Amino acid sequence: MKISIKDITSLPDQSKKFKGDCEITEFSYLGSNFSINHIEPFDVVLSMIGTGKLHITLNTTATVVGPCDRCLTDVSFQVPASVDETVQVSEGQVVTDDDIGPYPFVDGEDIDVDELILNEILVNFPAKILCQDDCKGICPVCGKNRNIEACGCDDTVLDPRMAQFLDVFNSFKEVK
Repeated sequence: MKISIKDITSLPDQSKKFKGDCEITEFSYLGSNFSINHIEPFDVVLSMIGTGKLHITLNTTATVVGPCDRCLTDVSFQVPASVDETVQVSEGQVVTDDDIGPYPFVDGEDIDVDELILNEILVNFPAKILCQDDCKGICPVCGKNRNIEACGCDDTVLDPRMAQFLDVFNSFKEVK
């Protein structure tokens, strides 16, 4: 959804409310693909502060589906998206700040609401996504999901720095 700021920038100290609509259905983050199943209805409020600043606010929650970090099973979780941005405007367009650079959510005279929401989702994204708190993950030997069935594989991971000690122990086993 794109909102033109041309009309609002000519009204100092005025606000306009728009019914929000997000068209993002999927995105990639840290090498994994995620889909957005639902975004709560929201309003986008554009407010002029004097004649030179545009304040953008919106609050919503997105329901995202993606892989569990341990077992790769799809998990549904909610991510809040709360936008509170103020940008400089001049002659109906956003002025880019040399320190910040161009705003990724600005396209000429338009504010890209989808980009604002995606940025907030990524900022508020959970550090670890788990299907359950005690997820057992995938067996590193046979690849089975340990939450579904136990595989019985020996998954002892030895520290490679201790390999020489293991060789010594194994040589004593052969002597017996």
